[in-house]
Amino acid sequence: MPARTPVPSRPKVTASEKLVEAAAIVFARDGLSSATTREIARTAGVNEVTLFRNFQTKQNLLAAVLEKAFERKTNPLAEKFDSLPERASLREVIAAFAEADYSSLKQNVSLMRVLVGEIQKFEEHEMKVLRAIFRPRRDQLTKRLRDAQARGEVIADVNPAIVVDQLVGMIFTHVLRSDCPFKLEYKQDQYVRACVDLIVRGISSSRK
Repeated sequence: MPARTPVPSRPKVTASEKLVEAAAIVFARDGLSSATTREIARTAGVNEVTLFRNFQTKQNLLAAVLEKAFERKTNPLAEKFDSLPERASLREVIAAFAEADYSSLKQNVSLMRVLVGEIQKFEEHEMKVLRAIFRPRRDQLTKRLRDAQARGEVIADVNPAIVVDQLVGMIFTHVLRSDCPFKLEYKQDQYVRACVDLIVRGISSSRK
């Protein structure tokens, strides 16, 4: 009788991983202010003491949820942007950023809706969490545009930081709209391409 091929065992899910997954569900369902550590622990199947032992506060748990949700190494499009050569064309840079940004926001649209709805209630430590997650990607594109500006590829009277905020705003707005029940008259890739075209034509020194 032939020997059975051993079935590889699945890696054990840790309590902290269970809590992060549960917190993402509870935050999206109940909102950040209404979500309780007790409900998060119950959803994760652990006791509340375990939650506090691993994360100490709900704010630390929120940080862990956002870090996992927007982890760049799990997003191939984000890795594509990160690996672009230093002298990549302006269109390549902006298109790669736009595609990566749209992808990561789309995957986490429920969580983003909660953040938008409650951001006015955030305390400073919660705002620090958001800045730590989202600021680096914004700064990365801003630096690339400033470098392109120094090479004469971007017109001199453009503020790269404003350009990045405009692009991020256009993408973010469309992600939220595309999650609504009514159907848009164009596809996601058409919208992203139109955003890229608008930015490139507006800031490129060659105007191509």
